Amino acid sequence: MEIKILMLFTLILALIGASSATLSPTGINYEVVALTTIKSNLHDPYNVLENWDSNSVDPCSWRMVTCTSDGYVSALGLPNQSLSETLSSSIGNLSNLQSVLLQNNAISGPIPDTIGKLEKLATLDLSNNTFRGEVPASLGDLKNLNYLRLNNNSLTGACPDSLSKIGGLTLVDLSYNNLSGSLPKVSARTFKVVGNPLICGPKASNNCFDFFPEPLSSPKTNFNPMDGFGEKK
Repeated sequence: MEIKILMLFTLILALIGASSATLSPTGINYEVVALTTIKSNLHDPYNVLENWDSNSVDPCSWRMVTCTSDGYVSALGLPNQSLSETLSSSIGNLSNLQSVLLQNNAISGPIPDTIGKLEKLATLDLSNNTFRGEVPASLGDLKNLNYLRLNNNSLTGACPDSLSKIGGLTLVDLSYNNLSGSLPKVSARTFKVVGNPLICGPKASNNCFDFFPEPLSSPKTNFNPMDGFGEKK
């Protein structure tokens, strides 16, 4: 009997530890703060983020949010939601993020440097928005990154050399921006940069076709960035 009581007590402590891991000493959930700050910086015409409540203690029941089994936010899936305005730097505080899907919106402003703090991030899709400014060099710190799509934005400047530090990338798509300069030696199965006139234009020194080891539809690429996403919550 005593052993069963001890086991139950240990289980309760473990559950309390997991549920309070993201809480400050005053009981504030850092992930709730980060997500509601992201919400406040976005224009959400269809109120898809309506249940992102700053008074909540647990964001795992929110729409478009996926959590790990121990209650940490692991994915944001917000494609095709007509979102606009800017992406808050608070996204860098969601330290357990593995996937960010924000494609096919109208989000503008710079890509936050703080994304480079997301050590577990494997999928980042910001394609088909209106992001401007440079590709953050901090993306080179994402050692687990597998899938990077920044195509069809208004990004400028050089493609950062830091991307060459990431090994084993399946896809890097920087096409249809306004990037310039020389291209780093990115270790990616597919590296797409067409549609950048200063890199691939008629007077550019780069032959962009040299950077396409495989087409995007290659059957050898089994990675699906939508894996792990169910219906909207």
